[in-house]
Amino acid sequence: MGSTTESAALVAELGELAGRWRLGAAGGLDLAGLTPEQALRLAMRLSVRLGTDVRVPDVLSGGSLPELVERAASWVPGGSAGVPVPLSHGQQRFLLDETLAPGQDDNHVVLAYRLSGPLDPEALATAYGDVVERHPILRTVHYWDDEGEPLQRVLPPDRTPLPPTSPLPAADLCADWWDQPFDLEEHPPLRARLARLGPDSWLLCLSMHHIIFDGRSELILLEDLGTAYAARAAGREPGWPPVPGYHHYAQWEHDMVEQWVSRDLPFWHDLLATDPPPLLPTPPGQAPRHEHEITLDPVTVGELSAAVRARGAVPLASVLYGTARALGRVFGADRLNLATIASGRFESVFNSVIGCFVNPVVLPFDSVRDGRPEERVQETARLTLRALRHARTPYDRLVRSLRPGAARPPLYEVMVALQAPLETGTFGGTGIAVEPVRVRAPRASAPLVVEVEPQPDGGWAVAARWREDVVDERSGRAVVSEVADLLTSLRAP
Repeated sequence: MGSTTESAALVAELGELAGRWRLGAAGGLDLAGLTPEQALRLAMRLSVRLGTDVRVPDVLSGGSLPELVERAASWVPGGSAGVPVPLSHGQQRFLLDETLAPGQDDNHVVLAYRLSGPLDPEALATAYGDVVERHPILRTVHYWDDEGEPLQRVLPPDRTPLPPTSPLPAADLCADWWDQPFDLEEHPPLRARLARLGPDSWLLCLSMHHIIFDGRSELILLEDLGTAYAARAAGREPGWPPVPGYHHYAQWEHDMVEQWVSRDLPFWHDLLATDPPPLLPTPPGQAPRHEHEITLDPVTVGELSAAVRARGAVPLASVLYGTARALGRVFGADRLNLATIASGRFESVFNSVIGCFVNPVVLPFDSVRDGRPEERVQETARLTLRALRHARTPYDRLVRSLRPGAARPPLYEVMVALQAPLETGTFGGTGIAVEPVRVRAPRASAPLVVEVEPQPDGGWAVAARWREDVVDERSGRAVVSEVADLLTSLRAP
């Protein structure tokens, strides 16, 4: 840190943060008495202010707040750039998948956006570089070390320009990416292209591996890219506040995971004590992917959401029970497990961080074809909330505990997701309109996925995506119809 004045200002800033917890004056604050969550907030504030890596154990090691600032200020700036850091458990799952079966489409994210208006491509390329520099995970490699430990390493920023391409439809422009597996050990799994479609029409295409990206990351990426573009188009650097890196989260998880496991596992052992009968075959590899969707109009979605909330439930519960009921009717099942996704961003300090935070949450369903739908949705809501309170334990730790070396069926066979809405609008407040363009994956490894995607007009696209060697076309379409019918029936009278 440059001066005593700057150090004092940082101490005062951290003291103000600690003061909100009513822990006493900054100078007399006992760091060893903080909760891990409080220590995390102080560690992340120090990390982003000093450009280094401060961990929770560094904060909890004791001493005063001024002493902590003095210690952290003496560390080498640059954080974990070039220094190996453990992978999060979610990343470990994806690295193992990529090692055993490279190039699975389910682990690959391809995004496209139509940009309409007087775009400045040079400003966009510079803004893209700004975002990659802001989020270290976008320039990180992932590998196994000589002892078989999964690690990640942040590379220095590299201002590689956005390569221009010939004007093609989105599916054609991105089609070759599906057949180009990422080399996670050698290169950050991120690609970008920009194509001019007309005088004031462009297509921005992005490709990344799920090891660095999840659904919320797309919202963060678009917001940051728009902010940076608006600044660069005006001849300025983006004036955004610094944010932690994903490697900070991975280290936090590494430090805390045993506490989470000891708290959560008894709940999961009780909830998932009995295996349901197998629902679908689970062949290895991937196969051609089929899909079908039905759109619910905005009025229907508004009415069913209001009705569900009036009964003390949440829309996700209606999608989960609707899927369980549909699978029961289509495949003759009575008991089954479904999985949904916990966002994984339990600490607000990571709300603006790009990375792989999501964690599967497994929910058991019994007598799925019986009972009044309204009551079953309420029951599902209570089950989901209970499960989410214990969703800190990484899924791989849960599997190892519940499936210790046994050739038993997987914990779930069908994933269900209610996606966050991705709004159309202007790019960073400029005159550039942004519209997402969907790029369909040609193959799937998961047997069946049911998703509800909010539309810009407030409607819902109710969709199922399945492997053709697991689910036949008639059954896949029937699942979508059953879910859509159940959701429609929940509308307020």
